[in-house]
Amino acid sequence: MDRYADQLAASLEAAVQVNYRVSEYRPALGGVSRKLPHLANLQMRYARYVDYPGQARKLNADIFHILDHGYAHLLKVLDPQRTVVTAHDMIPLLAGRGLIPGVTLRRNWLAEYSSSFLRRARKVIADSESTKRDIVRYCGCEPARVAVVHPGLGSEFRCLDEPADELRRRLGVPGSELRLVLITGGQFYKNHAASLEVMRILRQKHGDSIVLVRLGPADAQWRQSLEKSAYRGRVIEFSKLGAEQLAALYNAVDCLLFPSWYEGFGWPPLEAMACGTPAVTSNRASLPEVMGQVGPTFDADDVEAMAAAVETMLFDREQAAAQIERGLRHAAGFQWRETATRVQAIYEAVV
Repeated sequence: MDRYADQLAASLEAAVQVNYRVSEYRPALGGVSRKLPHLANLQMRYARYVDYPGQARKLNADIFHILDHGYAHLLKVLDPQRTVVTAHDMIPLLAGRGLIPGVTLRRNWLAEYSSSFLRRARKVIADSESTKRDIVRYCGCEPARVAVVHPGLGSEFRCLDEPADELRRRLGVPGSELRLVLITGGQFYKNHAASLEVMRILRQKHGDSIVLVRLGPADAQWRQSLEKSAYRGRVIEFSKLGAEQLAALYNAVDCLLFPSWYEGFGWPPLEAMACGTPAVTSNRASLPEVMGQVGPTFDADDVEAMAAAVETMLFDREQAAAQIERGLRHAAGFQWRETATRVQAIYEAVV
C-alpha cells in the first residue's frame, strides 16, 4: 500500500502541529536477502520476517506507525504501547480460510502470523467498518482499540476540462460513438467472471456499441476467465497507468463495473465518482460503505441486476446525471487532510 503510505505521510507533514516531527523509515534488504535476487518470493519473505525486525529493533521514536498490517509482526520488537498499525484488509487470512465466496486459496500461514500481532498494538486503524469487523472477529482485537479512518482521494481524481473524445483519442480508445465500460484490478477477488457475464448480456442487447475496457495485468487468471466466458467482445486492455492517466481514463469511460467478492476499502468506485463517472458495484464487504447513498449495490453473483444497472448508466441520461451528481458530492468527502487530522488525534491519544 505504497500510495496510502505516501499520501498519509505528505498529509501528516502538512497537518501536524509544530511539536511533532514525522519521520519515515523504509527498511532495506539485508546481506542474505541481497544474495537471493533470482528468488523474489523467498527474498521478500526473508527480508520481511528476518531483516526488517532486526532493523526495526534499532529505531527510536515516541510513536511507531506500521502503515501496512502485513508488517504487524514488527510489534514483536517495537513497544506495543507506542505502536499504531493500519490494517487495510484481511484478504489473505479470509481467503485462506475459505471465507471469501468464490475464492479458494491455500491457507496463508505467514499472513496469519503477522495478523496475530494486531491485538498487541495500542491502536489499530481500519480502512473501513467492514475491515474493523473482520479484525475484531478473526484477529481477537478489542473493538475499542480499532478506529475506522477512511483513506482520502488524491487531488488528481477530478472532472477534467478536456473533452471526453480528446481524452479517448489520447488514450487510444474508441470515440463517443461507443459506450465504454471499465473494470479494474487483477486480484483474484475482483470477480471478473461476473464482469464478463454482464458484458455478454449487454452485448446481446446492444451489439458492438458497448466496449469493455480493462485495467490490470493480463495474467493467466484473467486469460483463463476470458477463455471460459461466453463473452466474445473486444477488450481494450491497459496493464498499468500512472495516477494522471488513470484519472483521464475514468473521465473517458461511461461507467465503472466493480463486482468484487471482497474489498478492504475500494478506491476505484470513489475515484470514478470523483471523475464524474458512475459506478456499479457489488454489495460485499466495504463497498456499501464506500458507495454510501450514491446508488444501489448488488449481490456479486446477480449479473442480471448489474447488467440492468450498467445499461441504465449508459443509456438513461437523466438517471446517470443524477447518480453522477450524487457521486461527486459523496467523493468530495474523502480528503487526505481529514484522514491526517484523525490519525493525528490517534497519535495524541497514544503519547
